[in-house]
Amino acid sequence: MKHYNDRVPACGVFCGGCPTYTREKKPCPGAGINVARCESCATFHLCCREKGVTHCYQCPQFPCKKFKDFSKRWQKYGQNFLENQELLKTVGPVKFLKIWNAKVE
Repeated sequence: MKHYNDRVPACGVFCGGCPTYTREKKPCPGAGINVARCESCATFHLCCREKGVTHCYQCPQFPCKKFKDFSKRWQKYGQNFLENQELLKTVGPVKFLKIWNAKVE
């Protein structure tokens, strides 16, 4: 994992733990810089925008099947998106990043 202090995307991934962000060759710059990629994400961002919410936990259908399936696939990377969404809901994005970045140290 690497430190990450930018936007938390709708899905609630901690970009610092994303394998695309942490790879050495052509890493993703994160959700804050790679806005085009995140904002075209039909799985989460476009769905949230359609429903007028910022993060999935704010949706009345949360957690939907699509979210649960995606979350299962990400557990191998050490992130549980259901727990991430609950953390976002409880502490907000600033504290969310502080908590995850503390795990990096």
